[in-house]
Amino acid sequence: QEACEARGCTWCSTDVPNAPWCFFPEDSPYGYARSGDAEKTDKGWRITLNKRQALTLFGNDISPVVLEVEFQTKDRLRFRFYDPNKQRFEVPLKINGPGVTAEEASYEVEF
Repeated sequence: QEACEARGCTWCSTDVPNAPWCFFPEDSPYGYARSGDAEKTDKGWRITLNKRQALTLFGNDISPVVLEVEFQTKDRLRFRFYDPNKQRFEVPLKINGPGVTAEEASYEVEF
């Protein structure tokens, strides 16, 4: 706990198995922040994220990054992060679902 808080992180112990106890606070200079509103698509949502600051933990960060959320079935959600400015290889795997709306899904998505 001391090492976590010394890094400026938030400590929160939990009984949930495999849940992290140490994590960056919401106002951390690291990571990404939403740029604008979430855009509704025919299959879900699209959100653009920009790096919060020039600080980096791992290097070679991409900004902006797009997050696409797709409601595939009542019990399956697909999310995908990608660089909107540079194509990359993606495994050509087609997983088609009937497509459901957020109201039909047995899960909730919040941004």
